[in-house]
Amino acid sequence: MLLLGGGLTLLLFAMRLVAAAFGCAFTPFAYLGLPGGHGWQALLFAGLAAACVVLLALVLDDARDELWLAGEGGGVLVPADAVELLLRDAALAHAEVVRADVDVRVRRGRVTATLDVALRPLVDGAAVADGLSAGARDLLARVIGAADVTVRVRPRVLTVGQLARHLP
Repeated sequence: MLLLGGGLTLLLFAMRLVAAAFGCAFTPFAYLGLPGGHGWQALLFAGLAAACVVLLALVLDDARDELWLAGEGGGVLVPADAVELLLRDAALAHAEVVRADVDVRVRRGRVTATLDVALRPLVDGAAVADGLSAGARDLLARVIGAADVTVRVRPRVLTVGQLARHLP
C-alpha cells in the first residue's frame, strides 16, 4: 500500500515537473485537495524520500542474510546465519567465553568475520582473543574453502557484577 501511494506521489511530482518544463503553471495537487504551496510539496516529497529509504533498507537487510562466495568457476550462495552459528558455537566452546556475537560479511570479495565475545572476570582478554581468532580463522577457511579470510575478535572482560547479566 505504501509503495502504491509512493508511486502515485512520484507521478504527481513528475506531472508537476513536466508542466514546469513547458512553462505551464499546472499543478495536480490542487485537483486532489492537497496543499499546493511549495512548502507542503517539499514536505510531501521529503516524506516520500524517507519512505523510499526505509523500503530500500528493508530490501537490503534481507539480502544481508546470504553471502556470495566467489570462486574460480563461479560462486556459491551461502546462508550467513549458518556460518555465524558455526563460529558462535566454536567461540562458546572456549572455557572463558560467556557470550559471543558473530557478524560475517563479504567485503571486496574477501570474507571477514567479527566476533564480539564477553569473557569471564580476571581473564587475559588479549590471549583469549588471539586463540579465538586463530581458531575462527581456521574454521572459517575450512568451511568456505578459502585461506584468505579476516577474523577480528573484540574481547570484553566482564566484572563480577556484570557476569550475572551475561550468563545464559
